[in-house]
Amino acid sequence: MPDDPNSPPAAYSRRYVFYAIAVVFLVSVVNVVDRYILSVLAPSIKADLELSDTSMGLLLGPSFSVVHFLAVLPAAWLADRYARRTVIAFGLFVWSAMTSLGAGAQNFGQLFLTRMGVGIGEAAGSPPSVGLLSDTAPTSLRTRALSAITVGALVGVAAGMVLGGYLGETHGWRVALLAVGLPGLALALLVRLTLREPPRASGPGVSPGAAARHLFGFPSFRWAVAGVCVANIAIAGRNLWEPSFLDRSYGLTGAELGLVYVLIGAGPSAIGALVGASLADRQAAHDVRWLAWICAGSIGLGTPFLIAFLLWPVDHVIEIANLSIPVGYGWSVIGSFILGFFSPPMASLAQALATQQMRSLAHAIWTMPFTLIGMGLGPLIVGGLSEGLKPGYGEDSLRYALVAASGILPIGAIGFLIAARDLRADIARVDACKDD
Repeated sequence: MPDDPNSPPAAYSRRYVFYAIAVVFLVSVVNVVDRYILSVLAPSIKADLELSDTSMGLLLGPSFSVVHFLAVLPAAWLADRYARRTVIAFGLFVWSAMTSLGAGAQNFGQLFLTRMGVGIGEAAGSPPSVGLLSDTAPTSLRTRALSAITVGALVGVAAGMVLGGYLGETHGWRVALLAVGLPGLALALLVRLTLREPPRASGPGVSPGAAARHLFGFPSFRWAVAGVCVANIAIAGRNLWEPSFLDRSYGLTGAELGLVYVLIGAGPSAIGALVGASLADRQAAHDVRWLAWICAGSIGLGTPFLIAFLLWPVDHVIEIANLSIPVGYGWSVIGSFILGFFSPPMASLAQALATQQMRSLAHAIWTMPFTLIGMGLGPLIVGGLSEGLKPGYGEDSLRYALVAASGILPIGAIGFLIAARDLRADIARVDACKDD
């Protein structure tokens, strides 16, 4: 990818750049642990609070996504004007505190309110982190630096599944929420006291409306956002309901469920994100359209493997070292690895079309609809379909609901293929404006 002519001169040592990446990685881990831990705790919460699949779908999706959608743009606007480390630290404190408070919920309404609080706090997580890393790391390292947020998110899913599964099984879901919520309070201090605020290019601040008009003025951005939002309906539905699928179809519970989910889902996706980021930095240096092509290939090529995992017979196993391993797990490993490629290039694509005065806003503007549509509709659609199919399919109703959601993924890939047609010209227009 060509160097950004509007970037400030390199101000930090390589050692500090990697330290900043590591801290942001930890923030992303905590962010997603707190966001997704309810998925592995869902069976226990559902039984304890006597909830339906539809009610759980509301807790897993809209309780978080709607308020997150409303809060993320103001948080990003603040981050583009004030110290991003302060915005990140404050948001981290809020969402960690609200996760901890969820442990005391006695009914659906109380837990719904705490999840809304998590959504508000986490609005100050990813966009300011992207802005901070984009101005801390050199442009040639940008996609790999931003991959720390994606990989941290996937590690967060893994940690949430393993830790949440184990604590939920041995001590109950309330202790699990406390255990993942409290460490974030200490991390908030580390962020505020040790990260440095990168210098910014001079120039007037950009309003959210102006940033949105700038970005959506590019056809490549419009199609990329459309593609990633459609794909996230399936991705969010899968991420938040697949642990329940493993529980119902494979009979996994607690720590065992969490470990399997990490090995066949979150772990391969994290590796895929690293590979996708490295590939994007290398290929985009020659042709920026690779940012969109990698996203399209990731989403489209991963689909058949993910559907194969859902439909493969549970009793079809292979013996390895005296272990009976379901063949379906192998399809999930392949599909998850391929699907992991797309997120870092998408984040880098948005930054390539943004000016330095709208780093955080640029990330917020595409992640807002991504979160609202994906997490707002995905878990609810899967939960509703599962409940509707239950009279005819029994415990397999969730399996077919997830298959139906996964069928949406190729539509998202098409959006990225269309985006690639204009991406090179659109980035050239951005660079020309910076030179004026």
